[in-house]
Amino acid sequence: MVKATKVTNSIRPLRFAEGEMTQAELAGHIGVTRQTVIAIEKGRYSPSLEMAFRIAHALGVPLDDVFQYPVAATSQGDEHMAEDRAAGHSQRTGRFVDEIRKLRGRPDTERLVGEIDKLKDRPDTKRLADEIAKLKEQ
Repeated sequence: MVKATKVTNSIRPLRFAEGEMTQAELAGHIGVTRQTVIAIEKGRYSPSLEMAFRIAHALGVPLDDVFQYPVAATSQGDEHMAEDRAAGHSQRTGRFVDEIRKLRGRPDTERLVGEIDKLKDRPDTKRLADEIAKLKEQ
């Protein structure tokens, strides 16, 4: 039985933001099988640090835009780290919002919106949820 990792990732929405890159295309860019990409996306497998960098490079984003690890704020220093982390998430969220705006009116927008809608449980996606609501009203 494979233990799920605490590391989360944004590979799937980033693949769609980068012109709907398929799992097979991403696998080809990073030198693994499509099944490996699937396992990473679903959190069943944590890639090596080198592979993580290759994924980020293939998607054209910084590493921490692709992978996230929960930060437990146990001391004042940790709290500042958590705040900094939250600020980074806000920047990533802003890029997703920009991508959504570029895609308005395209038939593939609904699929992208569906993928991003899955992220609405995350605290850093309030702006995304608002943008999705606007798209659904159109």
